[in-house]
Amino acid sequence: MSQQDQGLTASALAASFAGLTFLGKVCVVAGASAVGGCCYLSIRQMARTLVARQRLRQLLEEAAGEDARIVITGATSGIGLELARQCQRHPAVSLLLGCRDVKKASKFFPEDDTGKTRVVHLELLDLDSVQAFTDEVHDFLGSGEPGLRLLVNNAGVMRPKSGLTAWRLDSTWQTNFLAPYLLTELVAARRNKHQGELRVVQVSSRLEKRSLLSEESMERIQKQENLQESAYSDSKRAVMLWTSVRAQNLAFKSSTWVHCSTPGMVDSDLGRNSVHPLLWPFTKPLRMLLLRSAAEGAYAAAACGLQPKATESFGRYWDGEKQLEDLPLERMGDKQFANKLVKWASQATMLDQRFTGYDDDMPLLKRFACLGSVVLEGTAYASAWVPELTNPPLENMVS
Repeated sequence: MSQQDQGLTASALAASFAGLTFLGKVCVVAGASAVGGCCYLSIRQMARTLVARQRLRQLLEEAAGEDARIVITGATSGIGLELARQCQRHPAVSLLLGCRDVKKASKFFPEDDTGKTRVVHLELLDLDSVQAFTDEVHDFLGSGEPGLRLLVNNAGVMRPKSGLTAWRLDSTWQTNFLAPYLLTELVAARRNKHQGELRVVQVSSRLEKRSLLSEESMERIQKQENLQESAYSDSKRAVMLWTSVRAQNLAFKSSTWVHCSTPGMVDSDLGRNSVHPLLWPFTKPLRMLLLRSAAEGAYAAAACGLQPKATESFGRYWDGEKQLEDLPLERMGDKQFANKLVKWASQATMLDQRFTGYDDDMPLLKRFACLGSVVLEGTAYASAWVPELTNPPLENMVS
């Protein structure tokens, strides 16, 4: 287009704009501003995403070693999907992905000739499924050449539609706390020191600061009362308290270095149930403005497990590479309650019964050493919190 044609076009547009009513002019200006704002937000998010991905790849390169083996739960959306994709790009990384929807996960991670990425069914609302997945994790992490060994407990829910599970436990509590508790404790107990160091990242949330979790709350859970309003923050605080009292024992007894991390407020499907489904798409510009991208969340969640510091300390709370808390030290005031909470979790998940299935793998003294404070503290008090399972389904019984 020539300069003369461009001038005529601009003149025509100006004339058209001048001929609009006041309301029409306001609509045009508002529309142009909205389009420009969305373009700005998109460019800014893309830039932040590229920086986060680059730093995550750098940390992974430094930590991977000859044969890195990484386990991620919940890898079909949001942070888990982004983290799995970035890890898959590294030639030395093998992945084991625990997903409820295996068909959906297989679309993102189809089988290839290398066989370095496996998708395994994991239903966190079924504790037997969690135990079966534990067997897969144990074999996966115990094989291969020396290198990084990392478990990322990423899967979580907020305000799910389902209420109680088949185990008569709150679905949010079972998904966010009890299932990762069972998975981590069983995997740690079965590891031998000659297998090397295992790093575990518990993906928590800054929303745990809003939690008012107390002994009264636990009694209400035992009574199966509806706690949906506080279940997410309470279950995330439970993860922090568990880590605060168990991280030292797991590190010294099983060479399992457990840390917590927060991905920050991330634009993912986690908050989809917080608004009406028809309104969710229209919140995208606001989410782009206020929330982190999935790449930023993945970096913030996983970075602590990739740093050299991950095996030099235990029980830390991280946002990316920034340490927020030393949990065993700064949550010392909650230690008594935390031990009772852990004992309740061991009973609710039938942890000690499940340990008996691994007698051949684990000497008796090692099993009790791994249980640590789980066995020794809070027994009488915590038993009052455990839902009565007088007649559980046969498939839920573990011999």
